[in-house]
Amino acid sequence: MSSNSECSALLHFNHSLSLNESASPPFCENAYTINIQMCENSYPKTGSWKEDKDCCTWDGVVCDNSTRHVIALDLSCSWLYGSIPSNSTLFLLRHLRSLNLAGNDFDLSLISPEFGKFQSLTHLNLSNSLFSGEIPYEISQLSSLVSLDLSYNGNLGSYKRSQLRSLSIETPVWKRVIGNLTQLRELFLHDADMHSITPNSLMNLSSSLTTLSLPEWAIPTSIGNLTQIIKLDLSDNDFSGLLPSSIFDLPNLSILGLYNNQLIGSLPNHMAKPSRKWSSPPTSSFCQNWDKDEASLSTCNLLHPYSLSSSSSFMVPKDTGHHSLPSWLVLLLLK
Repeated sequence: MSSNSECSALLHFNHSLSLNESASPPFCENAYTINIQMCENSYPKTGSWKEDKDCCTWDGVVCDNSTRHVIALDLSCSWLYGSIPSNSTLFLLRHLRSLNLAGNDFDLSLISPEFGKFQSLTHLNLSNSLFSGEIPYEISQLSSLVSLDLSYNGNLGSYKRSQLRSLSIETPVWKRVIGNLTQLRELFLHDADMHSITPNSLMNLSSSLTTLSLPEWAIPTSIGNLTQIIKLDLSDNDFSGLLPSSIFDLPNLSILGLYNNQLIGSLPNHMAKPSRKWSSPPTSSFCQNWDKDEASLSTCNLLHPYSLSSSSSFMVPKDTGHHSLPSWLVLLLLK
């Protein structure tokens, strides 16, 4: 397609959707009625698109300097409402390398198999956009993907909660994702339904994976084998029990998200050494010297943030009647 025809395709795509400010709220409620930040700054990017102007100058559109083909489209938090059917002119933009549709409302529609035709795509973000149903097999054909974000499509307002069909990944598709997406460095699957998949199959993911966000599922006991992981997000999953000690064997781990879980575990000695600093956001608290056999938290000592380096154990519980603990917790392991 020429640049002009790609501009026309963008206009038709824009006209197929409506603009609704409520489609890109600052926060969205997930299945646990927990507010998840969605759009810090939303506005209708396509509202400024003009037919008499070069689409390469439009908000959210990036073109190749030489060919003038559209290579990136960022319409995140743009108030878009509607569905993206398989005959959408969006899929005529075959030169796209980056596509970000996060933070919109696609009305519980399916992710079209046509997304698999973006063969040059390296970054795909469909998070917080109210897609539902099964993730299509064709997504696994995007072999150039470096970053894939399908997270938080279970976040919705109460008026749609009764219609919720979780975005799910079935075993055949997952096997193809593992086998074909060998360039992946970032994978975000928070809130996706993966209950039909064996947790330890994660160990077959791309060896180049550095960032991983997991849904409510199970923490693989062999997660320590993902040796390149820098950021690991297990938060907001209502996990309980012991945190696998192999997590602390990840040599490159810098950020570990654990908020809104009920996890217990021990901090290995090498993590408490002065050379490894632990910190947390100022609103976080830590629980030290808690007897896991003790039902009450009344004797739990709350540590001031930044003091965990001297701790030998930790706990990340939800709020209790004894202590008003924060609903989220992120550990930053600063080497």
